[in-house]
Amino acid sequence: MKGLAAGAASADATERWRAAVELSKVKGEEAEDLLLGLLTDEDYRVRERAVASLSRRFTPRVASACALALADDANAGHRAAGLALLARGGAAGRAVLLGALQHPSADVRISAATALPGASPAASIVAAIEAAARREGDPNARAALLLALGRTGRREAIAPLLAALEEGNFWLQVHALEALGSVGDPEIAPRVLPLLGNETLRQAVLHTLAHLRSPVAAEPLIRRAAAGELDPFLLSAIRSALGAAPASTLASLRPVWPEAGAALLAVVSDAEADAGMRTDAAHVMALLDVPNAALAIVTHGPFQDGYAALRSLARSRREEALLGSLQVADPEPALELLDALRGGPDAPTLLPLLVHPSPTVRAAVLSSVPAGLVPVPDLIDVLAEDDPETALAAALALAADETGAPIDQLPKRRRALLDRAGGPDGPGRVAALTALAMADGPDVEAALRGALVSQDPSVREAAVAAAANGRRLGEHELVARLSDETPAVRAAALRGIALRAERGEMPAGVTWRDALVFLVDEPAVAAAAGAAVVALGGPERPRLVEEMLAQEPAVRVSALEEIERTGDAEAARSAVAATGHDDTETACAAVRALVVADAATVDEALPHALRDERPELRSAAAETIALRPAPEAGGALGTAVAEALVSERDRHVLRSLLLATIPAGDATAVEPLTLVLAQETPPLEAEAAAEALAERFPEACRLAWNHAPARAERRWARALSNAARRRGRVPRAS
Repeated sequence: MKGLAAGAASADATERWRAAVELSKVKGEEAEDLLLGLLTDEDYRVRERAVASLSRRFTPRVASACALALADDANAGHRAAGLALLARGGAAGRAVLLGALQHPSADVRISAATALPGASPAASIVAAIEAAARREGDPNARAALLLALGRTGRREAIAPLLAALEEGNFWLQVHALEALGSVGDPEIAPRVLPLLGNETLRQAVLHTLAHLRSPVAAEPLIRRAAAGELDPFLLSAIRSALGAAPASTLASLRPVWPEAGAALLAVVSDAEADAGMRTDAAHVMALLDVPNAALAIVTHGPFQDGYAALRSLARSRREEALLGSLQVADPEPALELLDALRGGPDAPTLLPLLVHPSPTVRAAVLSSVPAGLVPVPDLIDVLAEDDPETALAAALALAADETGAPIDQLPKRRRALLDRAGGPDGPGRVAALTALAMADGPDVEAALRGALVSQDPSVREAAVAAAANGRRLGEHELVARLSDETPAVRAAALRGIALRAERGEMPAGVTWRDALVFLVDEPAVAAAAGAAVVALGGPERPRLVEEMLAQEPAVRVSALEEIERTGDAEAARSAVAATGHDDTETACAAVRALVVADAATVDEALPHALRDERPELRSAAAETIALRPAPEAGGALGTAVAEALVSERDRHVLRSLLLATIPAGDATAVEPLTLVLAQETPPLEAEAAAEALAERFPEACRLAWNHAPARAERRWARALSNAARRRGRVPRAS
């Protein structure tokens, strides 16, 4: 206990969190006292962990301590922890909260009302909150009780909330409307709509209707818009209602098109209007299927969220949007349409955008439309334009068709690429050579040899790179490019030699010593030389890696990247020292190289990387773990991942960590993952991690489910259900 007491009193928040974890396993009042003390901790993670631990031992002493926390006005964190614990304390916790609804202090009653829906949304709780609301004399406390009714999400809450609307007290009416929005039942809308005539409540009513998403509200709201009654609240409510409305409702609104369309157009076209209001108006026009809506949106944009309204257009209006996009130089509306239609059955309708003035749009069309659907003559025309942005997209599209056949089985397309590869220099020739990298035959070899003597260095570089993918050129021709006057070509030749060495095709007469001389060349060449040294090193590779780590940063990084490509575990072990390098790029490359290392090496190096102060390195470590096979349960790596989940504050790194939790997480990761799942908007990866852990450690995850905060409880339940479905059985609460 002395060690746990010291941990609970440590200045390090992580140590206090660990103490709270271990104390959950210790029985007795001494452990209980330490946990109760942690409820006032300055770090919310420690308080949450103390709440989780105490929720498993909700004794009368704990309930009494929570009651004191409720009344602690001086420490909001303590009060919040007490509330959270009471909400998770089962029947005993609910009893304390229900009793607190009659506390002399209005603040305590408000706190209790706030926590009760989280304790249980059962009908009995709804009844208790309703009874407390009827006898409550403090307006703020009664408002809190009304909001609590809404947060239960139960239909039983609707009647008392509607009754509060009829009392005529503005303060209570506003909170009752907010609560009805929280219930979220679309059937409430007809009871709320008549209040739109009350000017003082109008804003609150519209806010509620926006949350209800009721199709019933669509027509009366649209008619108000048609009458010129437009403001941000009305437009938001209309957008919500229309988004939930069936096609029949939308068709019934055609008579109000002229007036509503004109009013909405006036908002959309007003450059001085509120940006959010213009955005909502654009979405409403699109949802209503107003004629010429697409043209109006494109012509008068951009809006707050770009041209996302175009995604709501009826399919029959897509051609209007395409026409509008061709009339403006701004590429954004065209790109929005491309995103909406990418790869779908309507994708071929995008072909007119191949004449858009923006090369970005033309390139996006070529990558969005399924292979083979763009006519070959159009691709040849785009390739002939010699625009750097579109040339490669056109060449790659020529190299494929809808069947997925290799380029050598597509004679017409292959011929078009060969013609351009043998034509005048320029981006189109470079692109054609790149696309021919997967083709074979004497005519391809002839095109590559012709390109090797081009005056354009980018053409020579493309030819060397294409030749490196196979035996399209002899080794002597590739080695000869090492003396090219252009650094980029020399670098391409070195990369080609490295690539052949990786495949076990060691170029005759070329050793790692031949690559060493290029370490003093231009930076790009030196980097390629570092990779070539490692690739050619063979049994000497581990020693050579150590030598490369003493070179310039670009060489170090390139050599480390080569380890992963060669899959040499011994060389990866030689890279361990670089995982703590002062140069972040070098350290990250070393960490990524460990993806091919043995388990002992990984257990040694990656936990340190997960604790590094640099977020880039922590992210690289997590990404490497995610790519490796699952380690042994209970090992150093699993524990390190669990600890990192607790301490990580960078959202990008957290996402990487969660993906790492899928293969590497063990039972120790369940508790910290619960805290992530309890966030209002946890990363999507958190649910995937939860499902993975639920499959491997169902009992630990089921315990987390029983003692998790409300949001996390729902997410654990879903994870357990999905995991159990795969195992063929349904989980039960223990």
